[in-house]
Amino acid sequence: MDVHWAYAFCMDLVWVFMVAAGSLTAFLTGRAQAMTSSVLDGVAQAIGVGIGLAGMFSLWMGVERLAEESGLVDMLSRYARPVLKILFPHLRPSGNALSSAAGSVLSNVLGLSSATPLGLKAMSEIEEELGQGSRGVDSMSTLVILNAAGFCLFPSTIIALRAASGSRVPALIAGPCAAAGLAATLGGLIAYRALKKLER
Repeated sequence: MDVHWAYAFCMDLVWVFMVAAGSLTAFLTGRAQAMTSSVLDGVAQAIGVGIGLAGMFSLWMGVERLAEESGLVDMLSRYARPVLKILFPHLRPSGNALSSAAGSVLSNVLGLSSATPLGLKAMSEIEEELGQGSRGVDSMSTLVILNAAGFCLFPSTIIALRAASGSRVPALIAGPCAAAGLAATLGGLIAYRALKKLER
């Protein structure tokens, strides 16, 4: 049996059990009408949120496409190379691996959906350039920390959710999200360096 299929089947069983248990409890306690009303209200809210998200994501994907096609991301990547060279000391300054890593990190900072494919490409190129030794693992770990910590100047998904939920100032969350992501990034890098020293 395929592991992914087994996992999906188990999750389906969990959801079926939760729905069945909730429905049975509602009928036994005489709250079937309240449950039906809640389900219908939830469906209506989900449709409204979905439509709002579709509009926001369509707009942002268009802006993202313009940024990529105009070369803005590539230009920012070139300017960010001196800084990233400090974080990736083992990569060649003019190599493809550092260029892809810069593109991945910048896409993540700008909230673009291209961060994941660029990150996978950077991982592959880092392995080609440095191999699977300590230097390669160090560069890959640093890239994972930078992308996973969540430092983002424009969290488009959260802003879209807030806008779809009726927030008057949906982008107000951008500042706190950026501060939290920066703290997480710095904390991750410091913890990784400290653990490396302890390992040595």
